Amino acid sequence: MSSIKEVLRLKYLAQLSNREIQTLGVASKSGVSNFTAAFEKSGLNIHQALAMDDSSLSVTLFPEIVAYIKPKLSFKPAPDWNTIHNELKKKGVTRQLLWEEYREKHPNGYGYSQFNEHYRRFALTLNPSMRQIHFAGDKLFVDFSGLTMNIYNAKTGESDTAQIFVSVLGASGYTFVHAVLSQNTEDFIECHNKAFGFYRGVPNIVVPDNLKAAVISNKRGNVVLNESYADMARHYGVAIVPARPYHPQDKSKVELGVKGCQRWILAKLRHRQFFDIDELNSAIGALLDDYNAKVIRRLGKSRIYN
Repeated sequence: MSSIKEVLRLKYLAQLSNREIQTLGVASKSGVSNFTAAFEKSGLNIHQALAMDDSSLSVTLFPEIVAYIKPKLSFKPAPDWNTIHNELKKKGVTRQLLWEEYREKHPNGYGYSQFNEHYRRFALTLNPSMRQIHFAGDKLFVDFSGLTMNIYNAKTGESDTAQIFVSVLGASGYTFVHAVLSQNTEDFIECHNKAFGFYRGVPNIVVPDNLKAAVISNKRGNVVLNESYADMARHYGVAIVPARPYHPQDKSKVELGVKGCQRWILAKLRHRQFFDIDELNSAIGALLDDYNAKVIRRLGKSRIYN
């Protein structure tokens, strides 16, 4: 990877500072500043930039310099890889079809093999460790946050601990957060009721962790659900597929949701005192709208409009 691409990757995907990138020895301080300034003026998004070959990227970011050195140098227009990625989630849509549509718009664009290679590179930037495809309305991932909030008694000053329930839709990442006083089965089921009301529908599958409120046993694929939790699933007509023990990738969506909830909601409430659970949930709800509307940099869309 060229130094320009590496700087852009570290800056906009890894979200390192200019000083941190310089410390890694990728480029000088002035080089990092020049590359990022040129990129921000170019109108490209980060995935388009990383998918371009080195010469094409240089032409786009520094046209006056490249034109002086090699006036006849040209580049091939890159597709919007985020759009390509989302189109591939639709039934019947293939890379061959998308490439043909791309070539209709850009007859001198990438050949099919180049198109596939550049898309492969883009897909790796979404998740270097594992790529999962989720369909709209199919799976809802649920768990409790490890971070709790205090509810104070106004008369005695004593406090109870509020548990924070988090649910995340697989395809969009659309997130629901709700505080309850315990992780028992009754409160856990109530959280599901609230979540289904929030989403205005039920998914095909709910994926919980193996907490006692939901799962009695999960060994080698033999799952025994808590009886009340199983009744809830039958009532709503949803399947319960708990994450496998010691397989964190099964619940990676909700783990990211928990992390986002802790950073963008609970952390903002850390200096406030709450005197009942409804007051806490009202404060959470106000911040939750902003969290779901927040644009995800690597995708260019929010959880609401993903």
